[in-house]
Amino acid sequence: MKYISKKVFDFCKNNKITCSSDTAEKFDVLYDMLIEFNEHTNITSLKTEDEICTKHFIDSLYPLSYSLIPDGASIIDVGCGGGFPGLPLKIVKNNINLTFLDSTEKKLKFAQNVCEKFGYDCDFYAERAEELIKDGHREKYDVAVSRAVASLPILSELCIPYVKEGGIFIAYKSLKECDKSNPASELSLSEKAITALGGKIEKVYPAYLNLQDKTVFEHALVVIRKVKPTNQIFPRRYPVILKKPL
Repeated sequence: MKYISKKVFDFCKNNKITCSSDTAEKFDVLYDMLIEFNEHTNITSLKTEDEICTKHFIDSLYPLSYSLIPDGASIIDVGCGGGFPGLPLKIVKNNINLTFLDSTEKKLKFAQNVCEKFGYDCDFYAERAEELIKDGHREKYDVAVSRAVASLPILSELCIPYVKEGGIFIAYKSLKECDKSNPASELSLSEKAITALGGKIEKVYPAYLNLQDKTVFEHALVVIRKVKPTNQIFPRRYPVILKKPL
């Protein structure tokens, strides 16, 4: 195995995630494709194998370490950019039904290229989250995921309306923004919005990322359970969401 596939394989093994060596080796292909695509379209500012593998690939896989994504789940990756966290999740858990959503079509093209390379049947929408919801996607998905898009109060309004009652929204955040004892943290500031949108904060899972130089990044997964339908007035237009978060 090469460096990237071995690191992914070891992470999965250590976290009891089913991942064969053949599956892990797809991450070597993903890395090569990302570097080539990044030469003309900015997908990532990260430079080294270690950073890209750790901060993009392994970070994306953390929900599987907590068994948060059921077999056969329908998932929407909101604001996916080039396809993270969706692509790593699909590579390791191929039986999920994945929809990629991003307003920047040229970034979304990378996710399409990778899915074509691996023969994955996924859906792609180059639209804004508050617009696609109108086209039959409201409360359609078992899981919504989103990573590095917006603050949690804003992100919740964009994502929770997509989730079925009983489903979950997984937000990838820094651990410090998940401190409920801090009234200024994103988690504290989002509680009112999450309730208004029909959600309930279920749990925060730590996600530690370790680089070769021993640097540790304290990330986390905020899991929000959809406990009742979202009012049809949400999500509002994006400028309104920004101007007056719930």
